[in-house]
Amino acid sequence: MSASAQAQILSAEGVAPLDNGTVAAREMAIRDAMRLITINQGARVESVQVLENGKPAESATLTASGQLQGAVRVVNEYQQGKLYHVKIEVDTAGAAEAQAQTRSRDPSCAMPPGRSLRRKLVTTYFDVARPADASDLANLSTALPTELSRRLSRNPLLLVRDANTVSVLSDSRIAEPAAGRDVASQLGLRQGVQFVVAGRVLSTSVTDKGLKPSFFESNNTSEQSAIYNGPFSGLLGGGAKYKATERQFDMEVWIYDGLTGSLLANERVGGLMRGDVAPKLPKPFASAAFWATDYGKLVDKLMDKAAQRVDDVVSCIPFSARIVRKEGKRVYINAGLLDGMAVGDKMLLYKRSSGQPVRDLISGTDLGMPESLNGDISLIQVQPNFSIGVVQSNSQPVSEGDFVRFVSTR
Repeated sequence: MSASAQAQILSAEGVAPLDNGTVAAREMAIRDAMRLITINQGARVESVQVLENGKPAESATLTASGQLQGAVRVVNEYQQGKLYHVKIEVDTAGAAEAQAQTRSRDPSCAMPPGRSLRRKLVTTYFDVARPADASDLANLSTALPTELSRRLSRNPLLLVRDANTVSVLSDSRIAEPAAGRDVASQLGLRQGVQFVVAGRVLSTSVTDKGLKPSFFESNNTSEQSAIYNGPFSGLLGGGAKYKATERQFDMEVWIYDGLTGSLLANERVGGLMRGDVAPKLPKPFASAAFWATDYGKLVDKLMDKAAQRVDDVVSCIPFSARIVRKEGKRVYINAGLLDGMAVGDKMLLYKRSSGQPVRDLISGTDLGMPESLNGDISLIQVQPNFSIGVVQSNSQPVSEGDFVRFVSTR
């Protein structure tokens, strides 16, 4: 490999196993060569040593300081034994500025610098506390989580799924979100996600009304009104009706740990809006017509605030993934290249200590499941949706359902 701080052309040779065919091997070899160049330009080692009950373990990554920018050209490629070799050249003109911008966007919470570990989450059904008040917002319970998942998907550090018809509360009469622990844990296991997002719409009620002119409308309605009975009243149907002038939107967003079902956060957002808050013709929730109303503009801001609250909570929680298969010392985890994994990463290995959650005896709240450090693993192969690791050390047998966690320095 040759590279210089002033050079415009950088080169490196990458290799990859032929286990999955030449097409996949070629792509992986190119990625390996790109990684070698970026590391040579400036790499960081993130390593955390953990000791619990005399058992040492390590979480570590070797990553570039920034992403490599420039035109990539393959100059040579060949097979040798069970490996595929690719030599590339990269024109790095303008790469320094691009790398500086990338470094400025590095997340600060439990992420290896220079790349991202993408957390998986799923959004679920939102209960509506007062359905009658939301009768003009069609499919609010299912359209809201779908819209929330769309906004969360704007964040490149999240992989978001939508399960808008699944409720974490088995009975809608239950008001306590912590009661959704079991369903959230089952859903997290079934969907293979680290977090489950649910919630409740607390209020969509009209909080103020005012008189507005009414012409050419029938006065034979149940709406409160002041009727004009003077000349031409039969022609004009003139009068003034009480119309909604102010309306509230208030909701809770619940964030659960998909591994244990524990409630991690209960965030609340809400506000009031005056103006066009209850149009004569109902506008479907999250439709273009709805966003154009005054009330839709309020909800639009609150949805962005809710998505930001979710992002704030999950971004600083260490990345976790589950072991889904075990073959001797080899383990398969449900996170791969698309989640930001890389060959050589080391992750801490954990096992649940018992099947009983830790409970606050005063409030009765489940706080989470106890766990014990069981060693660490090192990744030796990364596929798009899964990775293969080798157990480096363990004091207890490793089994499916155990999980791995990446912990970085702060």
